[in-house]
Amino acid sequence: MNRSLFAAILLAPVAAHAGGMFLHVKDGHDVERAGALVAGSDESDSLWLNPAGLAHLNHGNTLYVGATYLNQAVDYTRIDSGGNQMPTVSNGYPGIAIPTIAASFAINEKLVIGGGVTTPYLGLHRYDVNGTQRYASASLAESLAATVTFGAAYNISPKLRVGATLQDAITKLDSRVTLSGCPGQTVCAPEDPEFDADTRLQQTDLFAPSASVGIQYDIHPRVTLGASVQAPSRVSATGKLQTRLPSSGFYEGATVKGDKARMEFTMPPIIRAGVQWNPIDQLKVEAALEIEFWSMHDDITITPENVFIENVAGVGEYKVGKTVIPRNYNNSYAISVGGEYSLTRALSVGAGYAYETSAAPASYVSVLTVDSNKHFIGLGANYIVGTWAFGASGGYVHLTNVDVTMDEAKVPQLTPVRGQPSEVYINAGDYKSSYILAGLRATKSF
Repeated sequence: MNRSLFAAILLAPVAAHAGGMFLHVKDGHDVERAGALVAGSDESDSLWLNPAGLAHLNHGNTLYVGATYLNQAVDYTRIDSGGNQMPTVSNGYPGIAIPTIAASFAINEKLVIGGGVTTPYLGLHRYDVNGTQRYASASLAESLAATVTFGAAYNISPKLRVGATLQDAITKLDSRVTLSGCPGQTVCAPEDPEFDADTRLQQTDLFAPSASVGIQYDIHPRVTLGASVQAPSRVSATGKLQTRLPSSGFYEGATVKGDKARMEFTMPPIIRAGVQWNPIDQLKVEAALEIEFWSMHDDITITPENVFIENVAGVGEYKVGKTVIPRNYNNSYAISVGGEYSLTRALSVGAGYAYETSAAPASYVSVLTVDSNKHFIGLGANYIVGTWAFGASGGYVHLTNVDVTMDEAKVPQLTPVRGQPSEVYINAGDYKSSYILAGLRATKSF
């Protein structure tokens, strides 16, 4: 029975892609400009924005260190499967500090190489284990993710720069969710707490490779075009589950044998493109578009590895079979406008706005992945002192409210012992959410 939990949980942090599970920004400077940093990317964080931007660093070596605090607020008022409005639950997780470290090395005036580690901008959560949302998720608070990246950029000419990276997404998933142990041999009331099975999944995936390529071209001394393509990645790993069998007398004396299953799903490719204009020396303005091809993220497959529930009254043994969780995501689109203005030679300020469409259809929204159309506002400042450059940024993201009716709800209650899809849907209700971001960064040139 443990295994189906895998389904609910896989929505956790996995790769450095944005979209339905993550915000579309990649770093603190990107937050400042709300994602409008493709054609104008020119620092070590170009590894994740547009690798061609590394070519600007052909004057020497640099070390980049940054951290951004991220918190996602969620208020969910559930309508249960009986049509009753339940008390509102809120995300109790205080937020997470997202680190970034990168370095670049100028081999010569043409070639620059670099490497670094960052974390996707994902919102983690923690709810009451017995709360009304428990069938969708209770916690992802202990989950971690990192993307290790190595890249190179080359100045083909004074106007044309290209770059590429190789990446590995490393994830540690730690999640709790309540499964329903209602068996096919008996009739249970929907959401009967006697059949609740509190389940925890711990899974680590050390190798999920991907890559990216990028280009920047100065079509005019004051106009630059830029684009990058992020390849998809395949997440596939075996995890360990711990399950508390239901309190119902049906399971008296029963035990779980086996604690492993393989979870698999695909993270989509991403295309970013931008145009930066410098109307005057002190001002940079960029418009950018990001397309995330979430439509290829149709489902999540969980394949148990010899998992059984033994000594079940009147049955003997259940074998837990393969589970396919429907996702049916759509492509998401983020349009960003942002820029920077130099007040002095040392001090500049920046700002940006972005609108991003939801990847998750309303029918598949739950507390596990609260996603909807987003309005993103970013602000920041940058200051140069000798060979040091310091930056600070902040952002606010408002998600449009999602109201999932009982007829629209399509996230099923996980009932792994029935051997058939559940007809009880557990994600109806009203979702309100927003993000707050605040970051600092520093770059040292050598």
